[in-house]
Amino acid sequence: MEATKKYLTFSIYVAVVFIVLTSGFRAEAADKENCLMCHKYRFIGRIDENGKKINYNVDGHMYTKSVHRNVSCRDCHTNIKKLPHDPVTEEVNCANQCHVKPPFAEENFSHKKIIDSYNESVHGVKSEDSPELQKAKPYCKFCHLNPIYTRVDEKRIAYEETLARCQNCHQKNGVTQAYKHITHRLRHKTSRSPQEVVSLCSKCHQDVDLMKTLKVSDVSMTAVETYNHSIHGKAVALGSQEAADCISCHASNTLHDIYKKDHATATVNKDNLKTTCKQCHKNTNDRFIEIAVHSRIDRNEKPALFFASFGLKLALFATVFGLMGLLSLETYARKKNGLKWQIRRGTTWRGESKR
Repeated sequence: MEATKKYLTFSIYVAVVFIVLTSGFRAEAADKENCLMCHKYRFIGRIDENGKKINYNVDGHMYTKSVHRNVSCRDCHTNIKKLPHDPVTEEVNCANQCHVKPPFAEENFSHKKIIDSYNESVHGVKSEDSPELQKAKPYCKFCHLNPIYTRVDEKRIAYEETLARCQNCHQKNGVTQAYKHITHRLRHKTSRSPQEVVSLCSKCHQDVDLMKTLKVSDVSMTAVETYNHSIHGKAVALGSQEAADCISCHASNTLHDIYKKDHATATVNKDNLKTTCKQCHKNTNDRFIEIAVHSRIDRNEKPALFFASFGLKLALFATVFGLMGLLSLETYARKKNGLKWQIRRGTTWRGESKR
């Protein structure tokens, strides 16, 4: 009888947990047309003309946590006119106008300004580009994967106190709404870390075969390699969140305005380098910007730099191995003189020397 009660209690507990977990994964926020009724299944998809399997599954839990959780499906998939819909043949256009109004705005939100900036950049597809180059250029979804918000420490934003001070003068509802929107964006960090930025850019720029196909310069061919050997690259590799990554130098706050260095508005143009470097290095001057960030130390092209680097490496290894050798000789001498190697009361060597 006691065992039956325990089994019954356990069964009820499991059932309650199952109901709570499964009911919490529904994405009702913007899915008013119940698209997830079909797209919630993990293996929903098709085989395209090239034999590649395309998965149309949408994870409801991730959808409700994503940056697009308030955007209905057909705000992006505008080519769908009826439900159930016919086979989708058009890709999503990120420049579409959404049915969401930001604070103080009279028009619905749109990515059009960012799209225009992207189209003018080096990554935007141009009419004069070769078919290979057009195919190789990254589109919106290559970089943006609809990231889940990552919480930022609340101590970084004195939310209630700051808003209370603002309301001493600004009592209008619009100001409060705008402030809440801005702090909401600050509270939820969506940008990538320097390590993720370098990894993302390296997917294409360290592909030597792809770079050769696009006939880039020798400097561009080795850009990832030389960056990884630079002080910036090494700091990022060691986990720094402050060191410059790719877009720190190659883009402004717009992030999408990446141009070739001979472009007048490029952040890496020689006329703009001082402003770019001053973001981190406050005492930047004309001589400072002459330092090559992507410098490849070649013996024939830069012999002085090559031998200086070689000498520093030699001094480093000589110091390390010299200390190890000295430690080995000291250990040998102490053992020979009858000292015992044991740790007791904070002392490594014990006993009296024969000398």
